[in-house]
Amino acid sequence: MGWLGVLDRHATKFLAASIFLALALPDLAALMRPLLAPSVWGILVLAMLRTDWAALGQHVKRPRRIAAALVWLLLACPLGLWLALRGFGMESDGVAQAVVLMATAPPLMSTPALALIIGLDGALALVLMLAAMFLAPLVLPFMTFGLLGLEIELSPWEFAARLIFMVGSAGLAALALRRRRGAPRVAALEKNANGIVVMLMLVFAIAIMDGVTARLAADPLYVGALLAIAFLVQALLQAATALGFLWLGRRAAFTVGFLAGNRNMGLLLAVLPTGLHPDIVLYFALAQFPIYILPALLKPLYARLIPRRST
Repeated sequence: MGWLGVLDRHATKFLAASIFLALALPDLAALMRPLLAPSVWGILVLAMLRTDWAALGQHVKRPRRIAAALVWLLLACPLGLWLALRGFGMESDGVAQAVVLMATAPPLMSTPALALIIGLDGALALVLMLAAMFLAPLVLPFMTFGLLGLEIELSPWEFAARLIFMVGSAGLAALALRRRRGAPRVAALEKNANGIVVMLMLVFAIAIMDGVTARLAADPLYVGALLAIAFLVQALLQAATALGFLWLGRRAAFTVGFLAGNRNMGLLLAVLPTGLHPDIVLYFALAQFPIYILPALLKPLYARLIPRRST
């Protein structure tokens, strides 16, 4: 078994370890930053390549379920957090703004691939992720400006064009790989897909950790507190969402919950204005820790709670 095979078999463990490796390699962050977008694109190609398109079609035929999940992910989650923080008079705090901003973002492009790794519904994750990405240009400006008073440098049309190019080119690449390599070779590639996803996510983690190691050394207590908040917020989003969507079945409910907690903060950093509160940037980097660590903890839990024939 090659090294990719080893990564594939122990994907969640290596994924959890990779975030600490990224923290230990601060000098590589600037070098890796140009690879951030290509790594995300590669993960999306792999997710599309591995998706059960028949299952995806079944989800598309249930538009009410998809619409309910999208309303929850893009509107209810950020509004609920904002109202809760406003109740405590914290809505203008940098950390509070970061928490609400995180919840406004669409799910990570890697969530379909991660869902497959931990035993969730990759097809449902892909449908929701793609739909949320295309709706983001309509929802994100209202959430960022209307709730928090922030302005986005890109127009909604420019934002939409970037998203369409990213998602569309990944889909065409996946289709081309299927046609040129054939089913047997694609199946062989899928055997190492988890390992490739781990490597690509390591590149992303190193790129986004720029400056975090220095801040940790300068103020470990504050960074530790923000890290605890990041874990708590993600756990609450996942748990509340899964409970609210149990009517879809356990596998689907846990899948929607997984998407609710894992948001594309890298996308926000690319479109939000410069001069953000420094706690927002720091929180976005620290929020990668639960994204990378929780799959290893949740995979055995999902295996116990989800029946094999669960929908």
